[in-house]
Amino acid sequence: MAAREVRVESALVAVAAALAVVVAYVAGGPRTVWIVSAAEVALVMMDVARRFRVRTQDRPGPPEPEAAHCERCRRARERLDAGSAGNAVGHQ
Repeated sequence: MAAREVRVESALVAVAAALAVVVAYVAGGPRTVWIVSAAEVALVMMDVARRFRVRTQDRPGPPEPEAAHCERCRRARERLDAGSAGNAVGHQ
């Protein structure tokens, strides 16, 4: 149901944007159309960034293993924890 609401909202925004461009052309000519279009693009970009930020914050990160599964990984984890990340070798 939420996806349908988003589609309806997006359609209404698209119609409003098209009407704003037409009104800008009638009222002020091509220069006003450029200004209105630039404002619309900025608003859409801010909305997409907000939605992306919300989605990425909702997802938990990959689970961290509590214990190393072998001696080599345990030593590598100790080196990472000590701050020498450049010397750590991953287990393959």
